[in-house]
Amino acid sequence: MFKSSFIVMIINMLSRILGLIREMIIGSVFGATGMTDAYVSATKIPNFFTTLFGEGSLGTVFIPIYNRGMEEEGKERTDEFVFSLLNLIVAFTSTLSIIMIFFSKQILKVTTGFNDPKRFDAANNLLKIVAFYFLFIALSGVVSSLLNNYKKFAVSASMGIVFNLTIIVGTLMLKNKMGIYGLGVAYLLSGVFQLVIMLPQFFQIMKKYKFILNLKDKYVKEMFVLMIPTLVGIFGYQINEIVDNRFATSLPAGTASALNYASRLYLLPIGVFAISLAVVIFPTLSKAVVKNDDRTVKRVVHQGLYMLSFLIIPSSVILFGYAKEIVRLVYERGKFNTVAVKITSETLQFYALGLLFFSTIHLLTRSHYVYNDRKTPVISSFTAIFINIVLDSLLYKQYRHVGLTFATSFSAMVNFIILYISLNKKYVKLRNLKYIAILGVTFIASMISYWGSSVIKFQNKYGIVVNLTIFAIIYLIIWFVLIYTFRKDLIRKFLRRRKW
Repeated sequence: MFKSSFIVMIINMLSRILGLIREMIIGSVFGATGMTDAYVSATKIPNFFTTLFGEGSLGTVFIPIYNRGMEEEGKERTDEFVFSLLNLIVAFTSTLSIIMIFFSKQILKVTTGFNDPKRFDAANNLLKIVAFYFLFIALSGVVSSLLNNYKKFAVSASMGIVFNLTIIVGTLMLKNKMGIYGLGVAYLLSGVFQLVIMLPQFFQIMKKYKFILNLKDKYVKEMFVLMIPTLVGIFGYQINEIVDNRFATSLPAGTASALNYASRLYLLPIGVFAISLAVVIFPTLSKAVVKNDDRTVKRVVHQGLYMLSFLIIPSSVILFGYAKEIVRLVYERGKFNTVAVKITSETLQFYALGLLFFSTIHLLTRSHYVYNDRKTPVISSFTAIFINIVLDSLLYKQYRHVGLTFATSFSAMVNFIILYISLNKKYVKLRNLKYIAILGVTFIASMISYWGSSVIKFQNKYGIVVNLTIFAIIYLIIWFVLIYTFRKDLIRKFLRRRKW
């Protein structure tokens, strides 16, 4: 299982690196301006629905039902459920996309705080362009979940690579002819291509396709029932993003763009480590729960928590300590000036404070889903959104972008605490003291690594690459020494597996 996690992490790392290159190009061409604010605000709307119905959200309900259907009635009958679900998604998402096009102005008046007509008109036109992205990415969400269930992780994990490459190429090709609207066209095409790359393997599994829509199918009905609390929970998280954007667009031009640029950086470790791990773990957990294999469930959850601690805490320390240097390296060129660097790096630091919570929530939420508990994540999500909105309204005028990102990180911490306590009490007896000890040791190791790597100062902005390399070397040496001292058996097993 963790071999698959590693493969998915490598692919996701490539995808996230391309994502940074994408943002570097967008920042260089368009900067952090009113036009990029318009693009960010317009794409928030299809992204809102994409997260609801795509990116594995449907999969958290779909995979357990599909696996049970295969056990109960076989593949042919379960395939009919898949066809009905996909056709239903086409009908629903097409309708919603058309509504977005016709009511784009009304939607943007609610979701943005634009006061000038130029930014509003640009956002309005962009929303009309990108509206149908939702259709393709929702279909991709189900198809990728099916592929993951058959352990075909590589192609579905490559969706991000296709997304980023399409926007990079589209931006460079269309920037002179279409300006910011070329970015919208590339965004839409990326959804089409993400679905297309998965279709060959999809048809290898399904063999055929039927245009049937059976709303009386018991699995479709169950999907609806279970999706409601899932959607409500994710809806809460997405409302957080919309609310943040609403406050950000009320601040000086470029603030919403700065939040977006910073989020690309803190989402790098989340995408590479947390989401990769959650995607691979979820089918294993689902099958273990169906078979009442509590031992496997407990082992997988603990391994997931420990692995996230090992990977995410040093990432958080790096993003906080080297925020300005990283932002300068990635974005400072073209129209991305020193003011944009300052705002983006300050935003990144406060996102970094919540990185562990953002990351672990993915694992904790799915650990509830495998027990068909969707109520707790909903309660947790809405508690967090309430706290976020209250803090946003209290802090945004005085502290601006810093206040907004602090509110987001604090609400993520609350969400994490609720889900962790719930999982520990209801389903999996967690090793709390061991987990706290691992968190503490990992934090100390990360701080030592940061101190050791920051001794060398560089005037050139590319010097940060050397600092990060030194950090990684010190961090790995510390852990090797700790494992060798206290758990020599782990090193022996590792070496024996590779016949070194």
